[in-house]
Amino acid sequence: MVRKWLMVLGLLFTVGMTADLCAQKKSAPRKKTTTTHKKTTSSRKTSSKSKPKVSLAAAIPAVKDSLLEKDIPVRNFDSIILASRQQQKSFKSPDFDLGKTLGSTLESFLPIQFKYAILLNESVEKLSNLVLYKNIDDWYGTRYRYGGKTVRGIDCSAFMQVISEFTFGWTLPRTAREQYLYMEGIQKEDLQEGDFVFFNTTGGISHVGMYLSNNKFIHSSSSQGVSIGDLNSQYWSKRFIGARRMPAGTDAATNAGTN
Repeated sequence: MVRKWLMVLGLLFTVGMTADLCAQKKSAPRKKTTTTHKKTTSSRKTSSKSKPKVSLAAAIPAVKDSLLEKDIPVRNFDSIILASRQQQKSFKSPDFDLGKTLGSTLESFLPIQFKYAILLNESVEKLSNLVLYKNIDDWYGTRYRYGGKTVRGIDCSAFMQVISEFTFGWTLPRTAREQYLYMEGIQKEDLQEGDFVFFNTTGGISHVGMYLSNNKFIHSSSSQGVSIGDLNSQYWSKRFIGARRMPAGTDAATNAGTN
């Protein structure tokens, strides 16, 4: 009997100890677990929509004339100067030599000469025909229009007629093919300022431009209007037909005026 009561007391003691332990666990304060979230900063650089520009006056400190920039209507002209400076800093052989283009005696040249020296990547001293470049500049940027001959739109052969007449006094036939047949053929390497270059763009002799310098020519392009093209570009080099020159000692106004 005594043994039985001892077993009951032991069982009650065990149950009591277990209850105390559970109560201690419930009453013990829980440690707060804090999670640290690191802020992730985006390293993406926001690209500025506006392209950096450098003023022409800053690029050419010797030229103080404020009219220099006003007389140059070409869009984003300052970016041409910026691109030239960036190319000069490159280790690759630059396509544009700013020193060569601007020449040594800056004050003796007009803004229009600087403008086309840069566009042609040519020495400013070589652009001496001011009448030619003034006439070109009057039409520069005019949109292309097939059959057109006004500032509202002009095609390639009509543009050659206008530039030739007001610069050299030549009156030329109307179409590119007629102009090609009227002139004398020359070698491509013999091209000079005022010579004509012909191309096959839509079949046969279908496009014409006037050579200026450094493999560049002025023309009325169907995609860009009156602009400067490059004979060495992939597009024009594949379509080049030949170079022509006005016959020596020929009065173009007399011989071509009836065509």
